[in-house]
Amino acid sequence: MAEIGKRFCDLGSDGAPAKLGILGGTFDPIHLGHLAAAEGVRRACGLDAVLFVPAGSPVYKRDTVVAAAADRLEMCRLAIEDNPSFDVSDLEIARGGDTYTVDTLRTLRERYPDNVALYLIVGTDAAESLWKWREASEVARLARTVVAARPGYELSATDRANLVAKGFADPLIVTCPTLDVSSSELRTMAGSGVLPRYLVADSVRRYIAVNGLYREAPAPTAATDDDDPLSDAFFEARRRELADRVKPRRFRHCEGVSQTAVELARIYGADERKARLAGILHDWDKGYDDEGIRARARDLDLLIDPYVYENMPGVMHGPTAAAGLARAFPTIPADVISSIERHTSGAEDMSDLDMIVYVADAIEPSRDFPTVDDLRKLVGKVSLEELFFAVFRGTFMGLLDGRRLVHPGTEKVWNYYAARARARGKDKKNRKKGNK
Repeated sequence: MAEIGKRFCDLGSDGAPAKLGILGGTFDPIHLGHLAAAEGVRRACGLDAVLFVPAGSPVYKRDTVVAAAADRLEMCRLAIEDNPSFDVSDLEIARGGDTYTVDTLRTLRERYPDNVALYLIVGTDAAESLWKWREASEVARLARTVVAARPGYELSATDRANLVAKGFADPLIVTCPTLDVSSSELRTMAGSGVLPRYLVADSVRRYIAVNGLYREAPAPTAATDDDDPLSDAFFEARRRELADRVKPRRFRHCEGVSQTAVELARIYGADERKARLAGILHDWDKGYDDEGIRARARDLDLLIDPYVYENMPGVMHGPTAAAGLARAFPTIPADVISSIERHTSGAEDMSDLDMIVYVADAIEPSRDFPTVDDLRKLVGKVSLEELFFAVFRGTFMGLLDGRRLVHPGTEKVWNYYAARARARGKDKKNRKKGNK
């Protein structure tokens, strides 16, 4: 069943009068203009809460391609999360079929007690055509209309007469800050790969970049250096994309991992180009929060351990990045994809590249923990597997000392490499005995 919203599902349950604003729309994407209008109306009308209701299948956009409902819903959630007076509902999306405001208002009226007054927030264009909406008289009965308007705006006498004829009370007109932001213009900007700050919430901007929303598939072209995933051109293109997907500190970490992976590959005889690419891409999905990474895993149809999915969503960024990159760039070598997938929790029988990326992630220059210098001193002095196991052991013990959750597969990885380390130790002893 659809949820009305997590924050205000019990609004009015104490019997006291309450006011709930409802702001519907496609929100493709939600931007600061929407947020400013909602806040302006909330303050002017003394609303206790404003509920954002993204449309599921908007009738007025039947012939228009819009972003997936799940993406628009998530962008709304991200945009309103820091305002305790705002909430978002999946009411229209979960209902399915064509979206009509009257159905939404009926559901809200049924869910809330009579002491909760509903206020329908609309823009000026909607206000002028409100009397034409499906069951307009019922819309008028269920909620008071508030128009979020630019300074100086007034309804024409004809519009007012049409609204009155349908049973609408004289609409409240609230002057809101003028933010000249257009969703269509934002989609165009995002489609070109550039979405300036201060037009949408930073969290929404990151979500658009991370998920590649509004990007059109490029037209087929003759093969270029960009088609070679190990080329400088491909590396630089992904590096620029990464800068938009993650925070600056995370980006610097990825650059450090890439550089360190190249150094390790040179020392241990691995492919430096693959190490460079895997290093820069290993945290490709670090821009997601917990709910976002869960949604990403669902979208990619990944089989994730239920315990990890519920309790340790952060460690899924390796598998989701690997799957997402393989889908978006199918020419990336399989061993590069594997090293990205395995860098969070390790695996049994790690390849050289797997181990290089895992180690580089731990010892790149910005890392600063008590034993990091000791681990760095091992580079080139012990085998790659011994270096990996030393790093893995330090990570494992750090989790235990910090009483942090441990990935269910970590025990298997530990036992696998611990057994190999013991076998190496026995071999060394036997060789010493044989040399006596």
